[in-house]
Amino acid sequence: MSQNNYMSAKELGVQNHICLLPCGDQSESRISKWRVIDLKPYQYYLVNNKAVDTMFGGLIFHPISGRQNRFLYPMYTNIGILAEKEDWELALKRLFYKEYNLDAAAINTKKGEKTDIWVTLPYPTSTQTNFGKIKDRIINFKFDSHRIEAMKWWILEFLKKWGEAEHIHDRLSFKGFVWPRASIDSRDEKLVKRVTYFIRKKGHLSLWLQQYGSAGCVEWKEFGFNAACTHPNYYGQKGPNFSWINNSTVFAKYYHTGMQIIFGKGALFKKNHLYDYLNSGVYKKYMNDSLLVYHFPNQTMGEIYKKHPRDYAYIYSFIKKKYKPIYPTAAFPSVHNSSTGS
Repeated sequence: MSQNNYMSAKELGVQNHICLLPCGDQSESRISKWRVIDLKPYQYYLVNNKAVDTMFGGLIFHPISGRQNRFLYPMYTNIGILAEKEDWELALKRLFYKEYNLDAAAINTKKGEKTDIWVTLPYPTSTQTNFGKIKDRIINFKFDSHRIEAMKWWILEFLKKWGEAEHIHDRLSFKGFVWPRASIDSRDEKLVKRVTYFIRKKGHLSLWLQQYGSAGCVEWKEFGFNAACTHPNYYGQKGPNFSWINNSTVFAKYYHTGMQIIFGKGALFKKNHLYDYLNSGVYKKYMNDSLLVYHFPNQTMGEIYKKHPRDYAYIYSFIKKKYKPIYPTAAFPSVHNSSTGS
């Protein structure tokens, strides 16, 4: 049954404005070890390199690769070598490196404050038939039971390391795990349900960053997720046009999900596409009402701060619910345009 509103951060019990941090992707930045200086413009609003206010309330550490050209993230599996247990272990180990990633986020967080932490799970690609051994059994991802066992093992290993990292607990709050694929088809339904149930039993949340129109979006609650945020599939230059932002807000309200805001660099992305997202946030009210996850493909917040300071300031004002729409954009050619802003 429709609740006809967005999912909120408050009902989920988390801080809003969560930012995805790719760890070891194929973009120009290709960061696998986020430093204190890298994370500072995410966690704080900078003016002349000085923190004057908070920015994102939560960070998603999104492990993509283990060893070179071995990918945990399903989008890249066809361009590299299938990841093995060693790669899953390496990605996990990196999260807890001294002065990087989680530790860097804790160092940046001011005393008395907390940053919410989320972690994307590695994906057990079904074509991997020789993953490695878990409890003396060779794991073959052709079998659902083996895929489930591997994901449970990684979750437990993460929680063990988190428990041991007591020095970061006073400044970081671990909230839960993020599902690694944007769609869920019949091959993964059993896997997803078992994994989200396991996460729930361990006392943590599960979040799905789905894409509007992809397999399984409507059934997100049936898969056992605590929350989902919808990606409108709008990039500006290629792919669906700006109406997909509009359509996805209708979907998000009806099926009670949050929203994703995308600001990327490269051939897919048209100039000012960020403003279409931010303007829509005002008119469609997800700026004030929705759980929000942000993703900056092929660029970092540090790069945006240095090269696009105006956009950096607009993102900050949006987070603080003070953003005023900018014109013209593809979706909003003028202040009088009401076709998408109504």
